[in-house]
Order: sequence, then structure tokens, then C-alpha cells
Amino acid sequence: MPRSVRIGCYSAFWGDSVSAARQLVEAEDAQLDYLVADYLAEVTMGLLARNYKFPVHGKPGVGYISEFLSLVLAPLLDAILKKKVKVIANAGGLDPIGLKELIEAHARKVGLADQVKVAAVFGDDLLDRQDIFLQSNIARGFDPLNGVGQEEEILRSPNELLSLNAYTGAAPIAEALKRGANIIVTGRCVDSAAVVGPLAFEFGWDLSSLKDSDILDCVASASLIGHILECGAQATGGNFTDWKLSAFSRYGGWANMGYPIATVHEDGSAIISKPEKTGGLVTRDSVAEQIMYEVLDPANYILPDVVIDLTKVRLTQVAPEQVMVQGVKGKPPTPWLKCTAIAHQGFRINADLLVWGNEAESKAFALGSAIIERTNNVIFSTYQGKVPPIHKSDTNILIVGSDHSVSQFSPTISSTTREVVLRVWAKHSDKAALNILGQEVSSLVTSSAPGITVFATGRPKSGPNLLAASILVDRKHVLPKLLVGGCNNVIEVPFQLEGCQPIDPSATAVTFSPRLAGPIVRSAPRSIFREHNRIKLIDVAIGRSGDKGDNANVAIIARHPDYYPFLLDQVTPQAIYGTLGHLL
Repeated sequence: MPRSVRIGCYSAFWGDSVSAARQLVEAEDAQLDYLVADYLAEVTMGLLARNYKFPVHGKPGVGYISEFLSLVLAPLLDAILKKKVKVIANAGGLDPIGLKELIEAHARKVGLADQVKVAAVFGDDLLDRQDIFLQSNIARGFDPLNGVGQEEEILRSPNELLSLNAYTGAAPIAEALKRGANIIVTGRCVDSAAVVGPLAFEFGWDLSSLKDSDILDCVASASLIGHILECGAQATGGNFTDWKLSAFSRYGGWANMGYPIATVHEDGSAIISKPEKTGGLVTRDSVAEQIMYEVLDPANYILPDVVIDLTKVRLTQVAPEQVMVQGVKGKPPTPWLKCTAIAHQGFRINADLLVWGNEAESKAFALGSAIIERTNNVIFSTYQGKVPPIHKSDTNILIVGSDHSVSQFSPTISSTTREVVLRVWAKHSDKAALNILGQEVSSLVTSSAPGITVFATGRPKSGPNLLAASILVDRKHVLPKLLVGGCNNVIEVPFQLEGCQPIDPSATAVTFSPRLAGPIVRSAPRSIFREHNRIKLIDVAIGRSGDKGDNANVAIIARHPDYYPFLLDQVTPQAIYGTLGHLL
């Protein structure tokens, strides 16, 4: 049994830097045991499914992330095998078996088939069981604080469901490692499973021991480490409140961002670091921000393998660019598994225009309104009322430079502002009708005001409008499966059912419903230091926000314990909604 295991993460999403995997594999001080990656944001499964439903230029798409092979494994396979690094990624998407076969074909082509044993984890795709879930009434909505909500409407909606995938856990990955796999591709497993699986395998943790508090604490610790790593450079200075510390850090800053490495011990404690001579930073603040990313209730962070209690976590700066993570507590998982449903809800289009000169904001708003009105006029004349116009509620005029994204309470931009970007967005059930908007945008360049140009190389085109929703399914209805190497026998890795428990909502959780509360009146915040001295929130706190499909959090972390009571008093759900509610 190893004294410690080193795991590095090179990808936070499909589209992360192509240099990150090479950095972690080739850095002399990295010395990885495992290289992991997260490719699947919540909506990515829908994008992969869309490739099947709406092929580009008639070319059929694939259900997996082929760049996992072309950009990572193919160029680095020799080094990965030489250094005996095992690779785990959820790049399988909707077709982990297809990606497994693609990797095996490449290994044969380059003469390395005898050194590669690829496993595919699947069983998360529940799309063909939608009707069963409806008939059996076993699907529920996801409640951010209580876990189980009411029935989820997306399963009954008239919109076409493109994908429905459950978040599976770490047990299939651990089983694949036991069977000798050194490359593992999965479908929609929970992000942290790529870290929990190898740690359970290496340290001999029994993931089915849901009544063993020591095991639960270890699994919770491993899950938190996976949570810290899974967004790549967000733990090492990316998306960081004090961004200048990261941007202008030594060794190139953002241009040479270091990606995170966790050195994990058997008790679940870990040190977060990054390769030497890379940009970014690893501090208590950078790690704390990432810990709170996407967390809806710090006392109950719900995952398939465990429920994490983050309220006693300790972060210690043990050396420059090294932070120790300790104190994580675990609770038994709930009987439910979160699933993400992606539906096709009509079509959408957006057009971007640069507007400059005198009264740029007023000019942009008039332009956006004219584009929508002209489009509806053409729709009517073309279809003679047989196709409805674009409804006002299905449009948005966004003027970047007018503080629209910052706050509905921000002062109106000065008439002296001389440059803004106009985005006109619309959705509609009819693709052809919506494309009329794309046709009409360019005409306004010569039939409106001076100082306007279109940000495009051609006419804007409509595309599918995707709707995401989180639902819950009883875990007994989800069966993870496994294929390893050349063996065609499907291995079933069922979830542990005995010992699962519903959560108790955190005693400190505060609920607020804008639908019931009425209009929000923004009051002036009270001073932290003097009665008449107002300071910026950023001066006393750092923060991180993240989304899980149709749910998002705003996490605020006090820069000093003395500030915490004031933040509780002033940074309330009502205040957040009053500032950002217009974006919902």
C-alpha cells in the first residue's frame, strides 16, 4: 500500500488548454501516479447528443470527445506508458465504448497494444427509460437544500429530450483498476469519481461501507480533493478574485498557468500544489475559492458516493505553492442520484454588432429594437400570419458597456460613452423564421445610424436551443457497467443501497423565494468600520460562483474572521437577488 498517491488534473471542461496534459506529464517534479480530466460540463451531453440529431453538413457526429485521443493520448502515450501514469477521463460522453475502441485501434496502429488496457465505464445513459420513470413516478426534481424536490416537469414537457444521464460514482473506476486497466474512459460520472476511484483502489477503501465513519471521512476527503482538482487551473489562480496575483505571477502568469496536483495520504489529507516554474499560485485563498465552487450547502455537498460536510475543513499554507487540506467529514449518500436532462426547445440566434460614436448606448438600443421589429414584419409578410412573430419575452437586447450584466441598480451609462457591443438574442419554434433575423441584421448597417459594424464573417445562423434541468432518480434504478481490455464480458458494478440516508438540511441554511417576496428594495449597506464609511465587498471578501446546469451558487468568503458577522448581516440572499435578479 503506497504512503501517498499523486494525481494531476489537466482539463476542467471540453476546450481547456491543449498544453496542460503535456505540462503535467513532462514536468520533472510532477511524478504523477494518475492523470485525470473532466470534459463534461452539464450541457456538454446535450451538445454531443445534438451532433446526432442535427449533424453539420450531413456529417454524422460521435458521442465522445475525440480530442482526448488526438490532443492528449496520441502525442503523449509513449511518455505516459514510460512513466507508468494511469489516465482517467470522462471523455466517453454518450459513447464510452466507442472511445475505448478508438483508443485501442490507435494503440494497435502505433505498436503499443500490448502495453495498453482500456476500460469503459457506462450505464449512466437513461434516455430510453424516460417513459418508465414517468409511469413509475420515481423521478423527482432537485432541491438545492433539501435534495429531493417535487416532480420534474422536463420529463413531461413537449420538448424533445436529447439526453438523460445519471451521475455515477467511483466504484466502477476502482473495479477497472483492480482488473488492470491503465486508461479508463467514462460517461457521465460525477467529477470527483476520477480521483475517488484510484484512491479507493490504492488505499483499499471499501466504498460499500456506508456505516463506517472512518471510511466515510476518507471518501469525503478524496471527494473534496477531486472537487478541488476537477476544474483544473481554477485551484491554481484561475477565475480568482485577486486576479492580478495570478496574472502577473512568476514564470509567465496566465500565459503559463500551472495545473493542480494533489499528493494524497491514506487518511485522506492532501497537499495541493502545481509543477515548478509555472504561472498562477496555490494559496489558502485560491484553494478556498475552488472548494466553494458550485457548493449549494457547505454542510451537505451531495455526491453519489458520500455527502460531504465542509464546515470543519482546515487549509494550511505548508510551503510556497503548497496548501494542506484536512478536516473533511463524510455522511452516508442519499438514496437518490442526480441526473441531468437536456431538451431541445426550439431554436435560438444571436447577432453581435459594434456600435460607436456619439450616444453609442442609445443608438445600440434603438438598433436592437429595430432589428426585432423589422424581423417580425418580414415574418408576417412572408408567412401571412401562419407563423407567429418572435414574442417579446423570447428576445433580449444586451448592451455590453452599459453595466447590464453588473446590476439593475447601476447608474445609466453616460451619453459620452462612445463604444458598446450590442447583442440581439431571440428564440423561436421555427428555424426558418428565426433565420430571417440573421438576414435582416446586415441591412441595418446602411439603413440606420453611422458607426455600426457586424461582428461576423457572414450572416448569423440559428441553432438548437437547449434546456437543462437537474432531476433525481432512485439509485436502485441505475446500474453502472464496465468493459475492460479485450474481454467482451460486461461487468456490473451496482450501487450500494443499504445505509443510504436522506439529508437533514443545514441548520444555518436560509431560504428565500423571489416569487413570494415581491419586489426587492436595495438598501444602503451599513459600514463595517464606521457609520458613514462604505467599502467595497471585494475589500473584505473573496468569492467564487459556479453552475450545475440549472442551479448556481454565489460563494462569499471573508478575508478575515472578524468580517464574517458583517457579511452574514449584509450579503443576504435578498441582496444578491436584488443585484443579479434581472439576469434570471
